[in-house]
Amino acid sequence: MDRAFPIPVNDGALAGAEPAHAESLTVAEHLARGAADPEHALQAARIFSLEGQRDRAIEILRQGILAHPRHVGLLSTLADLLSRTGSFEEADLAFRQAAEYGPDDPETWYRRGLHAARQGQADAALHAYEETVRLDSGRVRAWVNLGLARADLGDRRGAVTALERAVQADPSCAEAHSNLGVLYHEGGMRAEAVASFRRAVAVAPDSSEAHFNLGWALLADQELEQAEGVLESSVRLDPANVESLYALALLHLRVGKYARAVASLRQALEQRPEDGRLHYQLGVAYNRQDAVDQAILSLETAARLCPDDPRPHHLLGVAYDKKELPVLAREAYRRAAALNG
Repeated sequence: MDRAFPIPVNDGALAGAEPAHAESLTVAEHLARGAADPEHALQAARIFSLEGQRDRAIEILRQGILAHPRHVGLLSTLADLLSRTGSFEEADLAFRQAAEYGPDDPETWYRRGLHAARQGQADAALHAYEETVRLDSGRVRAWVNLGLARADLGDRRGAVTALERAVQADPSCAEAHSNLGVLYHEGGMRAEAVASFRRAVAVAPDSSEAHFNLGWALLADQELEQAEGVLESSVRLDPANVESLYALALLHLRVGKYARAVASLRQALEQRPEDGRLHYQLGVAYNRQDAVDQAILSLETAARLCPDDPRPHHLLGVAYDKKELPVLAREAYRRAAALNG
């Protein structure tokens, strides 16, 4: 089976609850006119960013920095926004300036970790998150992302320690529980994994991802009835959750519910039409229904998308045999054997 999925914490909005559009923009413009006050500039930028007007937010922050060139909050927020919009070089400069004037500001370090992670700079992200929790040991989001960074770099023991610290700091952090579950599951600690996934679902009952991870672990443990209910909840919460639809299809294939497997896979393919796994399993489902023509179409697509996977080629051979196409069947079997070594 594939693996359960780590769940990173949200990057974090630049403000609290989402504002009401017209009124909030009026307030933001009023604050922007008083942007000589750095707190007014920050509030205005947060509102404009939440409303999707990041260019205006960046403009206000630049104006604030002209008046307050050493203000760490303005520099750090500008750097974060530039990073989120993909202006990484400009963000680097703003982060360096923020670090120069506020070397011990944990929010700046945390944002630098996100910035590095967006660029695939694992070591830099790790260092930034470590500095964040050194400066503020209660910062839950930093502990979670530190755990993920350590896991990505192969330090599973360190990752577990970081995620356990996140749980200690905030027992209601679903991401921490779920990511602990992923690490436990990968380490063969299945009971501990399921317990962590259950805690994640308990504290985040509306999280499709948390339900998926629990369902996936239950499926791996052959707890099929429980897994089906949990995965169905995941899909109900997010009908576009491809991994949950895929897991449901695998479950339905195991218990002989081939029509339901087909339905789940077709729904998943609407979201991810170039996913070879989905086409292969759809071919499996059609083949077990003796819908040979549909199976061949799905398996040919899977073989094209996953040319190094022997399974679609072997099953194509089976399907071609059913259609009494011996030449095509022999070629498919030959290709499968060659890929199997």
